[in-house]
Amino acid sequence: MLKKYFPHIIAMLCSVHPLGASAHGIAGDRYFPPTISVDDPYAADEVHAVVGKTPKAGANNSSDNASNFLLMGGGIEPFKGFGIAVDGLYRNPNANLAPQTTGFDNLYYTVKKELMINDEHEFAITIGMNGQIGGTGGPGAVNYTTYAPTLFYAKGFGDLPDSLSFLKPLAMTGVLGYQLPTDQAQPKTLNWGFTLQYSFMYLNDHVQKTGWGEPFNHLIPVVEFPLQTCMTGSCSGQITGSVNPGVVWVGPEFNLSVEAVLPINNQSGQGVGALFQIHKFLGN
Repeated sequence: MLKKYFPHIIAMLCSVHPLGASAHGIAGDRYFPPTISVDDPYAADEVHAVVGKTPKAGANNSSDNASNFLLMGGGIEPFKGFGIAVDGLYRNPNANLAPQTTGFDNLYYTVKKELMINDEHEFAITIGMNGQIGGTGGPGAVNYTTYAPTLFYAKGFGDLPDSLSFLKPLAMTGVLGYQLPTDQAQPKTLNWGFTLQYSFMYLNDHVQKTGWGEPFNHLIPVVEFPLQTCMTGSCSGQITGSVNPGVVWVGPEFNLSVEAVLPINNQSGQGVGALFQIHKFLGN
């Protein structure tokens, strides 16, 4: 099903003018790549597409609930350091629709305002809001909206002492948000996802020449941890999410990412999924 979308995705991404990695995700010598599941703290003009297969739904659902999906979206930066993004997610099948069928989730939105980018300590912090817009999905999508005031952050470890030079390519990004539904019968959740990264680009350019050549010197191995804790209702205290090991290739015009999706418990899913992302920055 998803194969038919690839030509359209490639055409869309190649029809815009790239601004390059230097325009986004920079703090000092550090480049923080956009990752698939855990958002970074940077506002930018960008477009992305993700295709993949998610793990089977939780233990209380039927065993054939594995979903192929296509996520397409983008963001604009109308003012420096301020960004607005909208994403559309198409699932086959879509367990978020009642009755379950193939179709779109509600639209997802993110609004960000960068607060600080510290070059010396490779640090960035942003505040924002994200969630879903009720009633914008396919038939049977929930009609309530969610709001999650969120803190986004990124930290590189290039400021470590030279005695720990091979740890300098390490970095992390993350989010901390509290999700509030407009339907008071729905649970509130704490979003606390994060990523760990080790940049071969940083290693080669700022620590020690690797001698590896391409494409290895443009790879950033990444492990994402998109996690949530239910805070209210019958699920109170329950943690759901996944561990997503993968790699990002940083090109001159766009980034490519691939990850596995490993659920942390039965409530998060069963089996293994996989995600592939093409991400491109826009500009003059």
